[in-house]
Amino acid sequence: MARRINVGLVDDHNEALNFYYKLIARKKIPFKGLCLVHFDSHPDLALPETIPVSQFTDRQELLENLTISDWILPAVYQLHFTSVVWIKPPWSSQISAGEYEVELGIDDSGFLKTSSKLPYYLSDLGFKDGLKDARKFKLYVIEVPNLEEDISAQCKTLRKILQNQQWCLDFDMDFYSTQNPFMDLLGHHFEFIDSIFRYRDLGDLSESLEFRKTQLDCLKELCCTVDDKVEQNLSERQKEFFCSEVKLKFPNWQDSLKEAKLLAKDDEYITDLFYIGQQTELPHHLSTKSEIKTLLTNTESLLNSLQSAPVAITLARSEFDEYSTQETLDFVHCELVCLIKKLYNVQSDLECPKL
Repeated sequence: MARRINVGLVDDHNEALNFYYKLIARKKIPFKGLCLVHFDSHPDLALPETIPVSQFTDRQELLENLTISDWILPAVYQLHFTSVVWIKPPWSSQISAGEYEVELGIDDSGFLKTSSKLPYYLSDLGFKDGLKDARKFKLYVIEVPNLEEDISAQCKTLRKILQNQQWCLDFDMDFYSTQNPFMDLLGHHFEFIDSIFRYRDLGDLSESLEFRKTQLDCLKELCCTVDDKVEQNLSERQKEFFCSEVKLKFPNWQDSLKEAKLLAKDDEYITDLFYIGQQTELPHHLSTKSEIKTLLTNTESLLNSLQSAPVAITLARSEFDEYSTQETLDFVHCELVCLIKKLYNVQSDLECPKL
């Protein structure tokens, strides 16, 4: 009989890393060299900003500092995962479908950065040349349609990637339907923030990065300063951006900003608009039940096409992130449990939520 596969159910997706750490410690899965197959509407491949690489070996400290968006790369840098397959739905555009070699390393301040010029990293100012202790990993991005289409090409690609490769299977349930919670939180003020602070490729790398830094610095001042004193605290470059991008395009910017701040502070997980301003490009697509079922069918086809089973499986509900509704999550949760039990030998106590 095939070995029973350990399955971890978490809410916050970064808790999946702790599950993998425990399996490694118990020698249930290999210490290094794994591939992570990651079904999600979001890449979760951001660079950690609050903990230096020197503290990655302190697992408790690391886990306490990671978030839902940056939990994968520390495990990649530690060589637990040496390749990542992000399987994304068609509404997710953060990274285009394709194959990438991504270099990670340590910058002069001791934090993890990358030499990758993917817009996903440029927009977070995560790009850096001349990294110390650099390590490379393969990133594969595969898009799965939410329509009844032929996915034999995707099946072939995934099968080739995982040939002679041990792998972990990871689901975020918002893969099947997701919303940008900040759109609902800010209402029509979301457009104000999004149109000003969305990342822009200016055609020249250094100019694009300098402009991005100005955007984010200006955003921080807008969020943290009394509105009528904003201009007093801006540098000349920031003033130029503020006048051309904020005042000129939004004559009523003060009213919009005041209302947006009030809305943001009413929410327990938003302390100011700075975080929202960096998150305007989150995907937003509320799937119909028919679309969800089609994506589930395509998920089964992909996994069924493989010649091996995963060494571990994680399921993330992401309920409290508000990326999906309770009703949708419960439906997807139940369907995924049934699918996993159908395909793999997993623990018998894996249950569906009560609908």
